[in-house]
Amino acid sequence: MPPSPKPQAKLHHHMINPRHISSRYNPQFKRWVSLLDSQGVKAHQQCLVSGAKLRKDLLHHSSASVREILLPSSCEMTDGLPSHTTSFVLTQKLFHALDVFGTKEPLVVCATPSIPPCDLTQPPMGLEILCPIGDPGNLGALLRSCRVFGVDTVILLHEAVHPFHPKVIRASSGAVFFQSLSLGCSVAELHRPEVLQWICALDMHGDDVATTSWPPNVRLLIGEEGIGIPSFHFPQRLSIPQIHTSIPLNATVASSIALYAYRQQHPHSSHRAIS
Repeated sequence: MPPSPKPQAKLHHHMINPRHISSRYNPQFKRWVSLLDSQGVKAHQQCLVSGAKLRKDLLHHSSASVREILLPSSCEMTDGLPSHTTSFVLTQKLFHALDVFGTKEPLVVCATPSIPPCDLTQPPMGLEILCPIGDPGNLGALLRSCRVFGVDTVILLHEAVHPFHPKVIRASSGAVFFQSLSLGCSVAELHRPEVLQWICALDMHGDDVATTSWPPNVRLLIGEEGIGIPSFHFPQRLSIPQIHTSIPLNATVASSIALYAYRQQHPHSSHRAIS
């Protein structure tokens, strides 16, 4: 199930003595730049969040994870801030280097939650997704759909990009902060009988997702874009019927259709849309 909201920290409506950063050699700035890729996110266990709506959602629902607020010199912060948050004012040039999406809005540095490992030899509990997606935009889109359709757990395989990469965060509309995640093995290791027995694969050829009888507890493997799924002997393969077979479906679109089909048979009382 999705994790329960964390207790909110007390918010303050004024910044106290924000620190000014003007050098690209500043160690703080170097750390923030490193958060633009997966290695930096993993090394520092922090992520960089952009966008006014997502910033406000995090301050409201998960303020305990917010560590720093980064502002351009021409901007004033009006949001309430947790008392433990440190504020920084950056020169326009330095801020532009971090504001890769061009929002011109204050940026938030958040602590990333720990992601527990998943024992794939155990049967699935509810709707679980095995995800090897390495493209940040595609993973973000998938996580958004998973949150909407009440996926119990997204299991990130070794091939998957870090879920708190800035492009994943943005493409997921922040769903990554609220979707339950766990870590799995590599795609190549899924062939083990004790793991393979629980997996249903979403493939170009297989049973129609709309007419098949979905078990309530299922572990669905999503193929990587352009690569698809390995040629293992999966217990079941499902597919999305296509009218124009010369135009393959995007993996994230196909996944969303499959999740919808599952929920048609197994409604989830708490699933909700991400605006």
